[in-house]
Amino acid sequence: MHLNTARRSLLSLLLPLQVAAQASGTLTGTVVGEESTPLAEARIRMAGVGMVVSDKDGRFRLTGVSHGDHVLEVRRLGYREFLQPVTIRAGETLSVRVVLTLAPVPLNPVEVEGEPALLPAMRGFEERRAHGDGHFFNRREITQMQPRVVTDVLRRVPGVVIQSIPGPFGPTEMVRMARTIGVTGARPCPVLFYVNGTPFPVTGDISIDQYVVPEDILAVEVYSGTSQIPPQFQSNLLNARCGVIVIWTRMGNEDDRPPKDE
Repeated sequence: MHLNTARRSLLSLLLPLQVAAQASGTLTGTVVGEESTPLAEARIRMAGVGMVVSDKDGRFRLTGVSHGDHVLEVRRLGYREFLQPVTIRAGETLSVRVVLTLAPVPLNPVEVEGEPALLPAMRGFEERRAHGDGHFFNRREITQMQPRVVTDVLRRVPGVVIQSIPGPFGPTEMVRMARTIGVTGARPCPVLFYVNGTPFPVTGDISIDQYVVPEDILAVEVYSGTSQIPPQFQSNLLNARCGVIVIWTRMGNEDDRPPKDE
């Protein structure tokens, strides 16, 4: 009898672990350069999972990944940041191939008089800002706000509603437009994020605050409806009817200091 009781106790301890393992999946992959050369020492990270480093053959493995949508982030010194949405299914292993592109090598600074040169992404930002649709914040304006998290910037935009909901790591801030809030509460219609020109789905109960930090942001664009959204940010595959928020970040070599006042 004592032996059977011990066995039942052991099974009761193991069962939650087995259920948790069945509810999660695994992500494996290889990090290579543009010429398919394996890249070691790349940092691979997903929110809520942790970080691993690629080995000498460029291989990596993330285990215990909760099933659902995630964003894979890969960084390596001298290369551009890599971001890619991935979907993990319970009990399955997903394999990916990550190709990193070299970041431009910065030249020694030269003191010149005149208007500072803008990065291509910032030229587009300034052109859209001049057009007048949406709300725009550049690096200087964001620095003056002294935000702790990204949503501290977004809450300043009229019509943007920041909702605090329970998350896997405590309360998390979700971004919605005011018109999606009805008498019965929020409808499932979140805004669509873009990061550096690429769609960046933020799903479930994970906030944009867990992916991007204010110190890395160069500029933010907020479009509250489809009539404001520029053509390059109209996604046929992803829902954008509630609005679009575009975030531009440093790619690794840009000066992160705000521009000097004239």
